[in-house]
Formats: sequence, C-alpha cells, structure tokens
Amino acid sequence: MRRDDPALPYAEVGLTDEAAAAHALNRLGYGPRPGEAAAVAERGVEDWIAEQLAALRPDADLDRRLAGFDYLGMDAEAVATTFVPPNYALQIAVARGDLPSGFTPRDAEIRDRLDAWMAREGFRHIRDLRNDVVQAKLIRAVHAQSQLREVLTDLWYNHFNVDARGQAISFVASYERDAIRPHVLGRFRDLLGATARHPAMLQYLDNSRSRAPSGTTTTFGRAPGQGGLNENYGRELLELHTLGVDGGYSQADVLAAARAFTGWTVTPVRGREDAIERQLQNLERLERRGETGIVREGLFLFRPNWHDAEPKTLLGQTLPGGRGIEDGEDVLDLLAAHPATARHIARTLAIRFVDDNPADALVDRLADVYRRTDGNLGAVMASLVRDEAFWASATSGPEGAPSKVKTPFEYVASAARATAAPITEIRGIARALRNMGEPVFHAEPPTGFPDHAEAWVNAGLLLTRMNLGLRLASGRLRGAQPDLDALTGGRQPESVDAALDTYIRTLLPGRDPAPTVELLQPIVREPAFARRVAEAAGEAEARTPMALDDDGVFEADEPVPFDADDTAAFVVGVVLGSPSFQRQ
Repeated sequence: MRRDDPALPYAEVGLTDEAAAAHALNRLGYGPRPGEAAAVAERGVEDWIAEQLAALRPDADLDRRLAGFDYLGMDAEAVATTFVPPNYALQIAVARGDLPSGFTPRDAEIRDRLDAWMAREGFRHIRDLRNDVVQAKLIRAVHAQSQLREVLTDLWYNHFNVDARGQAISFVASYERDAIRPHVLGRFRDLLGATARHPAMLQYLDNSRSRAPSGTTTTFGRAPGQGGLNENYGRELLELHTLGVDGGYSQADVLAAARAFTGWTVTPVRGREDAIERQLQNLERLERRGETGIVREGLFLFRPNWHDAEPKTLLGQTLPGGRGIEDGEDVLDLLAAHPATARHIARTLAIRFVDDNPADALVDRLADVYRRTDGNLGAVMASLVRDEAFWASATSGPEGAPSKVKTPFEYVASAARATAAPITEIRGIARALRNMGEPVFHAEPPTGFPDHAEAWVNAGLLLTRMNLGLRLASGRLRGAQPDLDALTGGRQPESVDAALDTYIRTLLPGRDPAPTVELLQPIVREPAFARRVAEAAGEAEARTPMALDDDGVFEADEPVPFDADDTAAFVVGVVLGSPSFQRQ
C-alpha cells in the first residue's frame, strides 16, 4: 500500500477518523496506547497503515527493551546447545568425569555443584530460555512500533504451530525469529519453505525420523531394514499449512507428500557427545567421497540415504524417480501455487482480521490477489485493509460492537498498552495466560490456538479476565505496572461516575460510550464488587488443573487483595474487564 493510494473506505460504513484509527490499531496491532487513536486520526489512518505495511524500520526503544535477551543474538545451534535441561547437563558432566554419577539434578548433594559447573562450562538452564522467549514475545506485542508485524508473526506462528513443551523450546526460540518473522509480509512460498526446513517443525511433526521404508530405492541403494515412514508432516502440510481440510486431496496425496520429505531431518546437537561426534564424522566422510546429495544448512540436514527416491504422484503431478531434496522443494512449489492454498490462506487472514465467519466474496477477493501476486502476503494484506468488509467489521458484532473477540494474549497485550504498562517480568502474566487458556507457545495440537469467539467466551474465562483487569489496573499484576495518569494527563476525575465516563472514552476510543456506561455504572457504584470478582476468580482458577511444565513457568503467584478504595484503579479495572474491552 502506498501513501498516495485512494482513501480507505471507512467513511462509507459510518466510521469517523478516530473510530477508524482505533479499529486499525485494534485489528492490525494490539490496541491503542493512551491518546494514540487520536494521534493516528490526526496524522491520517492511511499513512499509519502504509507505514505498517512497509519495510521494518528501526525501533530503538524496542531494541533497548530486548537487549537483555542474549538468545536473540545466537543461531539455532548455539541456542540449542547453550540452554539445556539440568539432567542433560548432568549427563555431560558425569561423562566428562567432572561430577559423580548416581545423582539427579534434584538431589541437594549435587544441585549447587551442577549449577556451578553449568556456569563454568557456558551452559544455561532451559528454564531461563523459556521465560525469556515468552517475555520477549509480550514485550514486542506491547512496545513494538511495527504492530502489524507482531500480529502477523503471532498469526503465522499459530498457523505453522509448534508446541514448545519440554526441550522443544530450544528450537522454538529460533523458529519464530528465523522461520516466521522475516516472511510475514513476503511470499508465502518463502514462509512455507522456512518452516519446512526448521528443526522445530521437523521434530514437532516427527519428520526428522521419517525414512524410506525398508527395501525402498534411495539414491544410495536400497533402504536398510531400520527405515520407517512418518506421515505426520505430510498430512499437516496439506491439511493445515496449505490446501486446507477441504482442499481436495486424498490419503494417497498425504502418503506421496510424506515420501517426498523423507530424509529431511536435523543435524544432531544433543545426546552423548561421543555419539554426536561419530554421526557428524560419518556425514563429513560421505561429503568428502563426493556423494553430494547431502544438504546441510544450519541445523537442517537432508540425508539422501534416508530419502525415498522412487517416483511419486501428488495432486496429479508426477515427481520423477532418482531425485533427492528436489522432491520436497517441488512439493512446496506445487502446494504454494495451488488454488486451494490461495483460498485457505485468504480465509485464514479474513478470519483473523475481519470475522470468525468471513463472507465467501471477501475470501474470493483475497484469494484472487494471492494468485495474481504469486502468494505475496503483503499484497493480500494491502487488499484486505482497502476492503470495505474490514472497516464494516468495526460495528458488525452484537449491538454494533466490533466483530472479533480478543484471544487471551491479545487481551493482555491490549490491556498493557491501554494502561501504558511496560512489561518487565513474565511469570505472573504467563500464569494468567495459562488460566485463560492460552499458555504462550504451548498449543499442543498442530492446529494451534483457535481464532473464534466460542473458544474464549464463557463465564469462567471472562471472570478470570475481569480479575486480571482489576489486578493490572491496581498495579498488582507482577511485571506490568500501569501509568493511570497517562490516561487522563494527570487529572483525577471528581467522582466515580466521572471516572467511568473518562476512562471509557480513553480505553475505548472511537466508540459510543453510552452503552458501556449504562452497563458498568451499577458495578462501579458497588465497592465490594472487586473483592467478589477476586474471590470468584480465585475459586475458578483453583478448579483449573495447573499442569505445570517441568520448569515451573506457570508457578502460582501469592494472591494479593485488591484495594477497592483506589477509585481510579477500580474503575479502570472494571472497564478492562468489561465486554466492550474484550472486543476488537
């Protein structure tokens, strides 16, 4: 989108400049900061959107906030070999003769010695990485100037989901940074290829272990008896990543895709040091012999002796026999250019930015742009924001509200932005997100987290959101201290009713405040409301199984009582927890 493009069609659907600015900030970002909607309206909504769609620009403030996360400066191998579980570090220390055998990392006799050994040898606890990755994601969402890139990074990570439980976090850290983030406004084929080669995806969907079945022809002769085909990646590649569940493929196509990606695996970086060294020496020996079908790029490894080199047919297209890595690359080319993929990607974007059930006509328009631009995601987004349907969705929800309900992550990020709360620590926030059903990077199924209201709207989850809003507004959410003076320019409302009107207008810019005032006025006049919410939310959370991961990331905070006498914090918290703020 260029700054000289025709005016965006928001006036045609009845939006003022400020309402359009607020809608753009809510949908294309994580919501407005205090005064930002008015500033964008004054500057020009078209200009702000053009900037969001343009090349990434310097962001010194964000760089400063991320400076302490050293994993961001490491390549994938360095991350995976630096941040390790204590039991793995102990195995290495024992194998080297540095620590005695017969202990576990939990044993008091060895714990301090192991910590000292890890620090001396340059190892870090994998728990540190897990906390840093989650905190960095939220810092970007709250503080980045390039808001659209953060929203798209979240969307495409969820589309190409990898669950970060256990040791997978070692690869997930670089997966988002290297495979997702650089391509969110580029060609879909590049995004698809980057995810296909990344060790996080290869391990998550078990393709790193997928080998030509016994007796199958490979470029190195017949596959030995220990081979085994895994269909997981082939299936999800077609069903989730490209064609979609109704994309017209068959089980035979899934099998052909899986065969095309045999041998796409990961260079070993964990395990017994002597075993890893032997595997790498074997690979180097094959390369020196001139058997150049081997491909090594970073941690990606193509092993031709694992690859099914027999002919394959996928979606009516024949892949000749006798080839290697070209099979997988041709499959990615074929799928990225397929009309069903164009429609699936168009629908994914329409659901995220317009409506849970987007009109077929809108999906068709976006799919047409995808096809005409060779899958240029930036061009599709530029078309979407010029579409009247995007702007109409600002008022197409119940009773003229926005059509979309915020996910828990969107809610937390938007609440922090709305209250000018910098993100300085993650454990309490991570626990809150887990209680609301969206533990960051921990969606177990390949489908990722859902993007429809039904998944996030029920009494228990909304109660938890209300409690979080009250805690954030009162400064009792660890790691996010609000600046309520920023909402009013330092002026304190004279009464609870005046506070309600003031904060609704500030936190929900561009919207008619009357319905929300009518809904919330009886609540803010009831001083015991916050206490009852906290008590009820505590009971609801107590009934929720915590399922702590092995690093205790979602460790419970000590409960802190809410001070209902703080009128400003109380009213802001009520507005943050209101149905109006849940919509974007």
